[in-house]
Amino acid sequence: MNRGRKKIHTATVLNYLLFLVIGIIMVYPFWYVVMYSLSVPSQSSLDHLYLWPAGFTLDNYRYAFSKKILFSGFFNSVFLTVVGTVVNMILTIMLAYPLSREKLPGKGFFSAFVVFPMLFSGGMIPTYLVIKQFGLMDSLWSLITSMAVNVYNLLILTKFFKSIPDSLIEAARIDGCGDVLTLVKIVLPLSKASLATISLFYAVQHWNEFLHATIYINTDSKWPLQVVLRNIIDMLANDLNNSGEVFMNPENFKMATIVITVLPIMCVYPFLQKYFTQGVMMGSVKG
Repeated sequence: MNRGRKKIHTATVLNYLLFLVIGIIMVYPFWYVVMYSLSVPSQSSLDHLYLWPAGFTLDNYRYAFSKKILFSGFFNSVFLTVVGTVVNMILTIMLAYPLSREKLPGKGFFSAFVVFPMLFSGGMIPTYLVIKQFGLMDSLWSLITSMAVNVYNLLILTKFFKSIPDSLIEAARIDGCGDVLTLVKIVLPLSKASLATISLFYAVQHWNEFLHATIYINTDSKWPLQVVLRNIIDMLANDLNNSGEVFMNPENFKMATIVITVLPIMCVYPFLQKYFTQGVMMGSVKG
């Protein structure tokens, strides 16, 4: 009668409980931020809010979305994330594939040329002067070109390309494929995990862009979302100081801005999550 039942070991139960506790610990900070953003300012406190909002209000979100500049900032961040990630991936792939081939003439020189800036970068002022010299100031392209290739991501992709068997590359060349066709038809289809992972790295980097935007962009209509939210927080502080009334708590609004910032990228992550661990491990360990 009991043949169909599987015996559950104590170690399995403990593992599930351990991972459940770890999951709660990791999710709770974001849950805390969401609940705080929905709380009534007069009832909320950083010392007393735990699982549910103290009262309930959407005033923080209404105030944010009442600012038209928020929508231009969102559009700019989407453009920066999509176009920037595409440019990043094209350049990274074009550089990683040759560096992964052992027969590349001058490979040692090019590898050192790529790694050296990772250890000794030019700095903020030289980069600013280069952007200005090319006439990219006050343009979203200044943010894309200044971060065109991330060396860390390049090394991960190079290691992954090295893990592809040489026999497949040679077979493609015997069939008449050149380097471009070999890359497109053989290498890239086998590298979906790493490509998805690195795309996510680049997308998060562009979505969270703040520092370079404050340096290179002066027009508020061209600001990305992060800079716009900082500006709205300043507007709120000015409104509170001028009116003298506490109709909104800046701390609650800051929590709302965190939710607005994190939520879009969280919606993208589940589509790439299945490739994430596989891509990182294979690209960094193999080779």
